[in-house]
Order: sequence, then C-alpha cells, then structure tokens
Amino acid sequence: MYGRTGRASELLDNLKGEIDALSHELSLYKHQKDDYERKFQNQLAELNTIQQTLYDLERGQNKMKLHYEEEIRQLKRQLEQQNINANQRDLNSPSTFRSNSPAPPAQHNNNINNNNNNNMQRNTPTPTIPDKGQPKQRQRSGSGEFYQQPGLGPQQLNFQQLNLQQQQQLQQQQGGGQSFPSLSPLDSNRHPKEMGNNMGGNSMNMNNNNNLNKKPDMEEVKEEDRRRHDTDMGEENGKEKGTDWLVGYNPSVQTNLNIDLLHNLQHNSVVCCVNFSNDGKYLATGCNRSAQIYDVDTGKKVHAFVDESEKDGDLYIRSVCFSPDGNYLATGAEDKTVKVWDIHTKKIQHTFYGHELDIYSLDYSSDGRFIVSGSGDKKAKIWDIEKGKCAFTLGNEEVGPKNGVTSVAMSPDGRLVAAGSLDNIVRLWDAQTGYFLERYEGHLDSVYSVAFSPDGKSLASGSLDKSLKLWDLSGSRSRSRCRATFNGHKDFVLSVAFSPDGSWLISGSKDRSVQFWDPRNGTTHMMLQGHKNSVISVALSPKNNSHGVFATGSGDFRSRLWKYDS
Repeated sequence: MYGRTGRASELLDNLKGEIDALSHELSLYKHQKDDYERKFQNQLAELNTIQQTLYDLERGQNKMKLHYEEEIRQLKRQLEQQNINANQRDLNSPSTFRSNSPAPPAQHNNNINNNNNNNMQRNTPTPTIPDKGQPKQRQRSGSGEFYQQPGLGPQQLNFQQLNLQQQQQLQQQQGGGQSFPSLSPLDSNRHPKEMGNNMGGNSMNMNNNNNLNKKPDMEEVKEEDRRRHDTDMGEENGKEKGTDWLVGYNPSVQTNLNIDLLHNLQHNSVVCCVNFSNDGKYLATGCNRSAQIYDVDTGKKVHAFVDESEKDGDLYIRSVCFSPDGNYLATGAEDKTVKVWDIHTKKIQHTFYGHELDIYSLDYSSDGRFIVSGSGDKKAKIWDIEKGKCAFTLGNEEVGPKNGVTSVAMSPDGRLVAAGSLDNIVRLWDAQTGYFLERYEGHLDSVYSVAFSPDGKSLASGSLDKSLKLWDLSGSRSRSRCRATFNGHKDFVLSVAFSPDGSWLISGSKDRSVQFWDPRNGTTHMMLQGHKNSVISVALSPKNNSHGVFATGSGDFRSRLWKYDS
C-alpha cells in the first residue's frame, strides 16, 4: 500500500518537474518574443522616420524646383517681351499665328495704327478667319503663315485687324460684362461691354473703366442680364453664319483637324456648365436657376428643370451630369445640395444634403450607383443613390484640401476619384473605400478642372496659372508624376476634357479660346475663338459617328455645339 503511494508521489513529482521546465521554457520564449517585438517596433519607427525625412526632402526639392521654374518663367517672359518688338515669337504659341488675308480697307487704318503698339504689348492670340478657298489638308508653311479653315464668313481679316479685334475684346473684358460667378476671390469677375455683332473688323463701342478690380453688385448683374437679353433676343438658336468665330492653326504642325459650328444655344444668364449624355444624343447645360437639355442633332430645347425652392436671388447651377442610362440628371448648385431629377417626369428624385458651401462639380460613377460632388467647404463627397445617403466624405485636416474643391471626376472603371482645389493641388482617393491615395503638386495657382483619360491611365488638370498638366496614373501610386505641362493660354484655364478615343485634350479659358492639344506630345494644333466672354465649360460627346461633337459654355450667355473632323 505504502509502496504504491510512494510510486504515485514520485510520478507526481516528475510530472510537476516537467511542467515547471515547460513553464520556464515558455517564459523564455515569451521574453524572446517581447524582445523581438521591441526590436521590430524600433526598426519600424526608424523606417517611418526615414520615410518622413525622405518626404520632407522631396517636398523641399519640389519647392526649390518650383521656385527655380518660376524664376525661369520670369526670365523667359522678359526675353519674350524684348523679342516681341522684333517680331521674334515662339511658333508653338497661339500668339504667333499670322494671317495671309489681304490688307485691311483704308477706312480702318487709323484705328489699326492707334492700337497696334498696345496690342503687341498685350501679346494676344491672333488667329485668322478661315477662307473657303483653302483645302482641308494643312501643312507647315515655310513662311510661318497659318492656313485658314473653310466655311466661315465672307469677310477676311489681316493680321493687324485681328490684333485690333483681340485687343478690343480684352479691353471689353477688363472694362466690364458679367463673367463666371467666381469660385474664390482669385477669379474676380468684371463686366465687359457688349461686342459688336460683326467681328469682321467693324468698329466696336468701348468705354474705359477705371475700377477694373471692383466686383459688380447685384443690380449691375441684373441690368447686364436685361441688356444682353434684349440685345440677343433676335438671334436664332440655330446655326450661325460663321461671322463671329475664328479658328487658328499651329503652323509648325501638320493636322487635318476641321471645326464647324452646329448650333448656337442662347440662354438668359451665364452658362456655367455643359455635359453630354452617354449616348451623345443630348446636351445638358446649367445657368441661373435652371438646367436645360437640348437635342444635339436639332439644337432644340427638349427639357427644362427649374428649382422653385428658393424664390429670391440668384441660384447658379454650377454642374450637371447625366446618369449612365440617361434617365436622370444630377445638378449641383449654390444652395449646397445635390439634386437628382427624373428627366421624363421633371420631378426631383433625390436631394442630398451635407455640404456646407456651394457645390461646384459633380460626376456619376460608370455603374450609376454613386455620385461624387465637390464643394467650397473643402470636401468631396460620394453619395450612394440607392441608400440615399453619403457613403464617404473625402478630405480631412491632415490630407484633405486646404481650400474649396472646384472640380471632381470619377475614373472610367469607377475605382478612383480625383479632385482639384483652390490650394493648387490635385488629390486622388479610392472610391470604394474612401482612402486617400496621392496628391499631385506642380500648379502655381488654383486648380479649376480635372478629367480622366478614357483608358484611366492619365489625369488632366487645368489651373488659374494658365496651364494644363497631364499626370501619369499607370505606375505605382507613389511614383506618379507630371508627364507634361501644356502652356499656351493667355488667361485662366477653366475647363479640360478628353475626346472619347483619348487622341485630343481640349481646354476652355478665360481668354475666350478653346484649344485642341495632342496629349502625346503636348502640342497645340488648333485654337478656336468662338465666344464673347470666358469659356467656362467644355465637354466632348462620348459618341463619334461621322464626326466628333463638342460643346462650350460661356459667360456670354451662350452655349455652342461644334463638330470636329480629324
């Protein structure tokens, strides 16, 4: 009995000893694990410090680079100013376009001589009126002359006449007419005087305004609205005769690009935005208190949407966007809301609240489930249409915009959201998670427009620094860089858009021109002067049949539909 008890005690002691040994080994392993974790955390902290140091160095290098680039630009401007007097200009700039039109009539000589010197100092673009007799094929001319496009007006202008005309346009823009309602104090709006009906060299009435920087009050805006409406009531909402638009071609490149006006769409106020339906059959426009839909083929207005929620004051529709199926139209306005209209019933289907300031930009996802909006409250928001609520708010104090969001775009595959803002930066987010991905710095002033290329591998941006930039998205996000910078506009770049096949990038500017760029090499092929005020919005039809179609919206109370062949 006692022998068995002793044997059991011995076994228990052995078991206890083994447990103690295992516990000791476990304690050692735990100590080693803690030690390894501490080492890992220390190494991770060192890597974060190194990463932050590299980021700080990169930012410092970029700032230094921008500083040097600005100094180089200033030196170039000084050289260009000196070369202007000697007629030595850069052929790649639209300002060097020259005319092969005949000499001006004798009665215009005095006006031309009085204004020629000031015009040369302004260095304004000088495209020619196309000539019906010229062939469609244009090749580089050894003399630097640029060829004219057929189909415009019966009257031709020579170089000095066009210089006078451009100077008068700029003086009118500085002297007073309603322009795009400003997104920020940077875009001060002035009231240009009305231009004459014929841009073919006739004298224009101009009044000097000593208070160029004074913004118009509400009464001035209303009076301008009434005056423009009375002046333009006689214009037909159809095809113009080609007497009030000009096309200039870059003489240093060969191009088959041809432009023609399809329809002139008269509005009662500034046209803030234009956008096509996915099938290319309809064009939507936004202006004061209303959005309209036009038939692209006929130019006739087929729908109008008026928000009666606020009866008093102005309420500009800053952005319009069709749903992919074409059944709904989303509008963003100064009332801080996103509204989705049923096009057939003309009823508001959804109203999204959440922004604290004016909404400047909208875009639909390719599957029609989401809308992204950008606002002056420094935020972009992704709205879930089915659930009727905000899915993500893009932007915070750390990585978000430091000023208003002026433009948003969703990538063709619906996975990315891009936003341009008044703090000069373009930002990129993951549309499915709301996570911030990347920021692109390089513009020297506010970014007013962003657009994805059709293949989603590039992103274009337009800025108040008068330039466009093309950003490469095809590689690693952290290695995405500016692929090219497009210079040529003489004033703010307000809108950018790609053609459906990605072969053209077009831009609209406060200098009243639309330019066609080749995104592969950054060369401008064509400059269109088709409005009497800022070109606020440009859009290209997603469908190309026998020819491409694009639209422009302007501060001259008009939207225009154009066709292009290339």
